[in-house]
Amino acid sequence: MEKYVLSKTIAIVLGALTIIAALGYGFLFLLGTSLGQALHSEIDTSATNKLTLLILISLLIVGVITGAGSFGLNWNVWRIVYCGFCLVLGICLLVTFFISIGAIGSTYEFMILCISMMYFWMGYLVKKKK
Repeated sequence: MEKYVLSKTIAIVLGALTIIAALGYGFLFLLGTSLGQALHSEIDTSATNKLTLLILISLLIVGVITGAGSFGLNWNVWRIVYCGFCLVLGICLLVTFFISIGAIGSTYEFMILCISMMYFWMGYLVKKKK
């Protein structure tokens, strides 16, 4: 069996899940913003919109790097960078899960937790060359 087959498979699935989570988060953001404007909210959201769009774009880029980056695992330097990338994202998503408990709904919170655990698992698999 070829090296990194399991890692590449998980990376493609995980990249797709990250992109889906970003699009779901974007949908919730647009829904909340639209409802706020429809109800004539007095809060200025121009600074919040820029930060939220930056987060959405960052999540989409992370999803693409996760999926496409797995095809360069045969190079030693990229493998080390990719393993660190996976572990850092796993930690960040785990912290995000704990921060968002009760805020965005149990479905999205559970999805963030699952994606975090999958990033940890993928970092482990890349380290073990599976």
